[in-house]
Amino acid sequence: MSRHASNNKKNPSNVLAGRNLLYFIESINMSREELASLLGIERDAVNKILNGTNAISGPYNQILLNELNCDLNFIYGGIARSDMLTNDINRIEQEESSKVLKRSVIRMMKYLMEILDALD
Repeated sequence: MSRHASNNKKNPSNVLAGRNLLYFIESINMSREELASLLGIERDAVNKILNGTNAISGPYNQILLNELNCDLNFIYGGIARSDMLTNDINRIEQEESSKVLKRSVIRMMKYLMEILDALD
């Protein structure tokens, strides 16, 4: 029983990495299906990574780094890369600034709230 119960508890590092990866793919307008295809895994496996049930394995890190130019410091440490901020700035320049800014702030706030909830 104790073995099964311990398997249900999510590793906080996996939760943080999953949430940061979700934020990253959303920032580049990539779907979960596209990520699954790129990684060569099922969408269900991607969902387990994004919700923190499973860790991101080494080969997937290599794909994220080499194929998507994903900053792994951001994924594992939560440190935003300037490219991600540049993407948001480019969107603001292309669309109506106030609407995009509001959506970006709301998305960031939701993201931070999810991290805080996951750490409880």
